[in-house]
Amino acid sequence: MDIKFNINADVGEGMGDDAGLMPFIQACNIACGGHSGNQLEIKKTIELAQKHQVLIGAHPSYPDPINFGRRTMKINKKELYQSIEQQLSLLLKQLPLEKLNHIKPHGALYHDCINKEEVARIFLEVIESVGTEVIIFTSSKGYLAKLADKKGIEYWNEAFIDRAYQDNGQLLTRSEPNSVLNDSKLIYRRIKNLTQNKGVYSINGNWIPLDAKTLCVHGDHPNAASLLKSALSYLEINET
Repeated sequence: MDIKFNINADVGEGMGDDAGLMPFIQACNIACGGHSGNQLEIKKTIELAQKHQVLIGAHPSYPDPINFGRRTMKINKKELYQSIEQQLSLLLKQLPLEKLNHIKPHGALYHDCINKEEVARIFLEVIESVGTEVIIFTSSKGYLAKLADKKGIEYWNEAFIDRAYQDNGQLLTRSEPNSVLNDSKLIYRRIKNLTQNKGVYSINGNWIPLDAKTLCVHGDHPNAASLLKSALSYLEINET
């Protein structure tokens, strides 16, 4: 199949089927010790990504492994800066900076970088200390994208192929029913809508325009690899 789009996956989290996902994605976001991940897992995931010629990115989060980085933490600016910096350093101990394609915040930090200007500024300060050649994966409607654009840092607008959307364009919280798509045909339709029609349907059936440069699948979902494989097979069948 001739892939005309970029699919990224959150990996290196010590769960899921990273090896099964790699053949079907073009970019990966490696956990680097905040919500999950350690030196051994990072090394193994880098090698796996390089084997499949997958672009490598860092996936820092709030330092909260207990909640898998999916709850906002009330920590001060210095603590947050140091945590993100330490996480990136852990990854860059095993990967030359020029091989780092992108950085994508995880979980609650991802959403706070979109909705909270101060958090986005702190995140960008760390990025600037690493190097502005690194791409940021985020939503174009949030503070992180707006501030990155002002600083001349490249970002890729992201959409999610395995999560439900609210009418306002935000993801449906995981505590709500049907917030995660577990049907390969639904994921196929989501990919098709995003790549061909430039938008998604909300949980209530309303159309949300969304022009994304990269599409995310969550590697911690138990059947992520098989669901993505089946969805791409449907796409290939229906395009031939």
